[in-house]
Amino acid sequence: METEILRMICAGQGAVNTEDLVYNLFSGDPTKLSEIICNREKFVSCCPNGQPKVVARTRLRLCRVKDCLGICRGLHLCKNILFSGFCQFTQLRRGCSFSHELTSEHNQRLLRQHELESLSREELCTLLLQSDHTVLPDVSLTTHSMNRTSQSSLHSYDTM
Repeated sequence: METEILRMICAGQGAVNTEDLVYNLFSGDPTKLSEIICNREKFVSCCPNGQPKVVARTRLRLCRVKDCLGICRGLHLCKNILFSGFCQFTQLRRGCSFSHELTSEHNQRLLRQHELESLSREELCTLLLQSDHTVLPDVSLTTHSMNRTSQSSLHSYDTM
């Protein structure tokens, strides 16, 4: 049942109203849901704006060591493959330094250990994005400087 809950939460972009889980998966019986979501390694309950929600999380992380020998406990997967299923670096001469195989023996072993083997790439992406800050896309310095320029332009306009 944990897998069904994880799937529903990932389909809800990482958080689902507790009430929706109760009615969709437990025929209106909140006791069964409470027994499952008390697993703090996989679920967190919160109440933003007075609406009780369940958020999914995992201790699984991506390995960030290029050409890792496989002795770590991190998932060997390129972030681009995780996000979109495509990596633009494969078309460059030197290629990508990270694995593109979610189904590798190492990755499948880790996914089984964390009971995530039945999740799709998209569901796994949602889960890792909210559990592992290193998965978040890099902020471009160009974007940052453009925003700073835009803000200073707005400020200059306001003072005229």
